[in-house]
Amino acid sequence: MQIRIRDILLAWDFLAATCISVVAVFGLAGNVANTLCKDMYNIGISVLAIVFSVYFAALAIIISSSDDDFVRFLEEVGDYSRLISTFRYTLALLFTALMYSIIMYAITSVWINDDVLGQSKWFITVLAFLFSYGLFAAVSVTSDAILYAKSRSEFLSKINKK
Repeated sequence: MQIRIRDILLAWDFLAATCISVVAVFGLAGNVANTLCKDMYNIGISVLAIVFSVYFAALAIIISSSDDDFVRFLEEVGDYSRLISTFRYTLALLFTALMYSIIMYAITSVWINDDVLGQSKWFITVLAFLFSYGLFAAVSVTSDAILYAKSRSEFLSKINKK
């Protein structure tokens, strides 16, 4: 099962991240001080590195803890493929946000060293979007993982009744 673009664009996490980005566009001046930007990128790196690693571990646990019968049980309604697809999409999103933060941190450090005072608000706006979308998507998929765990208990009770 593939994730559809329409589902992404209408999801609450994408819409919330878009709203945050719009606030950033209208709330920031044309140029933002590089010292502030560097701090923001550093926050992005710190938070996203932790979330990415924990999230990646959670995905590995879900994939490795599923036995064949349970996967077939979930796949009867397409839940397993959907869960794995959303985990994969969110993992890519978190990685993209983390890489953007690292690259922009490095660029901003060079600019500060070269006495460049500011950068376009669009760089921070992209960070605001990627950072918030990644975090919101992680929360959303974590909710799906909880449903996965509930399905596992339903499955076990169903097999135990046989």
